[in-house]
Amino acid sequence: MRKAMFLAMAAALGCGGGADTVEAQTTRVTVSSSGGEGGTNAWIGGSPVRTRVVVGADGETYVGVWIDAPDQPGRQERPPMALSLVVDTSGSMSGDKIQNARIAASSLLESLQDGDIVSIYSFDNGVREIAAPTTVSTNTRGTLMQSVQYLHAGGGTNMYGGVQVGVNRLAATPATHTVRRLVLISDGHANIGPSDPYSLGNLAGNATEYGVQVTGIGVGLDYDENTLGALAVRSSGRLYHLEQPYQMAQILQQEVQLLANTVATDAIIEINPGPGVTILEGVTTGAQISDGRLRVPLGSVYAGQQREILFRARVTANRTGNRNLATARFVYRTPDDEHARRTQEVAIGYEVTRDQVAAQGSAQPRVQAMVANYRAAEAQRQAAVALNNGNRAEADRQFEFAEDALVEGAMAAPAAQREVMQERLNRVRSTRSRAQRAATPAAARGAALESYDAAMDAEGY
Repeated sequence: MRKAMFLAMAAALGCGGGADTVEAQTTRVTVSSSGGEGGTNAWIGGSPVRTRVVVGADGETYVGVWIDAPDQPGRQERPPMALSLVVDTSGSMSGDKIQNARIAASSLLESLQDGDIVSIYSFDNGVREIAAPTTVSTNTRGTLMQSVQYLHAGGGTNMYGGVQVGVNRLAATPATHTVRRLVLISDGHANIGPSDPYSLGNLAGNATEYGVQVTGIGVGLDYDENTLGALAVRSSGRLYHLEQPYQMAQILQQEVQLLANTVATDAIIEINPGPGVTILEGVTTGAQISDGRLRVPLGSVYAGQQREILFRARVTANRTGNRNLATARFVYRTPDDEHARRTQEVAIGYEVTRDQVAAQGSAQPRVQAMVANYRAAEAQRQAAVALNNGNRAEADRQFEFAEDALVEGAMAAPAAQREVMQERLNRVRSTRSRAQRAATPAAARGAALESYDAAMDAEGY
């Protein structure tokens, strides 16, 4: 069974469970602000998958860092937003797709508040400005609503040009609008201008210098999930897979609601290893290692959101005692004060011991669940690749691995995480069943896109 394989791999990296657990060796949490404000409750936490290591061990371990943003349902005001809607109007978008794009754009305009800034662009062989950056108000909303009727399909797919124009307009947004999002709707592959995931991902990555994130909405079965995924990851945005065009309006409304609940902008996590510690790999998609330090851009964080970062490290285990594994910093701005940068910091520690039983029993449930989630997401991506290549047997094998990982993760997870793990497990099982029933290449493709989308969603994209 793949379950046995998962357990063996997990144990090899310090993921084995025990009947007892100990508190994570987090020695301090500090919160500071360049704006001079204090007293904020910490959102950041972290721990190795086991807080105790047997002396003489190789020291290789998983480490988890997480952000639990406060839920603020009673907040009366939301930050002003700047959105650029960039719509693929190539020939394949004709019919229901372009009609629903118009409906979705109208719905987006209705959901924005006075004072928000919106611009709309279409791209086919070239790029066309449907609406220049406009401040939403009673006087402008009607004109903006009329402009979306000029979205017509026909031509190629100059995605790079469309995204570039949208980013440039958002970059010029006044500093008062700290929440900046480019929403890209496409049903196909870029084929004019730079068209590969690397080039388009770099374009999105550069946009973060201006606080811009990209939400990619892939419509139908023919879009390039790798390209839209690169845009989302490199800009710390989001990816949505829509099989039916009529879902566009609902997704745009959902996206605006999330942005309206933004509690942090321009957010990043920086992880500095302690003495003798080496960061081996940033496991979470989007993690970057430079000069031995790990950096993960988060962009905007909304109320109640949980973001989890997983990495592998090698610690020193040559003598007993308490050690500093790493210091994790959460650096961000708040939407109501774009000038002050705030920092939350947590020190992550571990203990080297001769007591093997104590080491075995020091497993941390939340990090165990993070490891399981990572393994499941990787298996879902591999299942998507196998389905796209017509290899149903390999896809089913990967789905089974994902299921086993999530079953084990749910068993180990703290109570607060079990429901989420169970929901992910149910989604894997549903997609696996869909793939097994797929009678046509198109049906298999739909299951592949669903699997890829679920993997991205599991990592917060």
